[in-house]
Amino acid sequence: MRILVVGATGTLGKNVVNALQTHHAQYGEGTLDILGASRLSSEYVVDCQDDLSVRSLFEKVGIVDAVVSTIGGAKWASASEADLGTYKTTLDGKLLCQLRIALAARNHVSLGGSITLTSGIVGNYVFHGGSPSAIVNIGLDAFVKSASAEFSNLRINTVSPTVLEESASAYASVFPGFQSVSGAVAGAAYVRSVYGAETGQIIKVWG
Repeated sequence: MRILVVGATGTLGKNVVNALQTHHAQYGEGTLDILGASRLSSEYVVDCQDDLSVRSLFEKVGIVDAVVSTIGGAKWASASEADLGTYKTTLDGKLLCQLRIALAARNHVSLGGSITLTSGIVGNYVFHGGSPSAIVNIGLDAFVKSASAEFSNLRINTVSPTVLEESASAYASVFPGFQSVSGAVAGAAYVRSVYGAETGQIIKVWG
């Protein structure tokens, strides 16, 4: 099993890699080869806002069984004060980055393999300063639901997590009353997408 994890050096990405390794150790057959990519990676460096960089990444890794994107990059700003640039930054940093990865991955995922993107809870509930993220997250979920009907040879899902326990202290004021989840719980959702049979699903990691 060859799995490319984009964003592997981030908090979520590290938990996803650990969850995939743990699952394979318990239930997997054959070998597991996790390829980590990010702007800071020592393995595969990629700038997901650059078409050439993303194409080069997939040319280097070749054919994989699954692609997972844990890209974030969302801005927080009140709709009463934010300008168009704030929304554009979030669109470029999270939505277009992941679309670029998904579209490039189409010809590099083996038959029956999967693509997993990351959206989020923001957009499903109202949070102060959350409108830029809301547009991006709902857009990613909508893309996956629609594209899954047209990807005949591979599966595609989004994982929609809430805030992780490891990051909760930084976002406590933004998510009042919302329960954070452990990295292990979030990671399990990506295992479900990679190793399961579902497609076109929004795998929610929140109540």
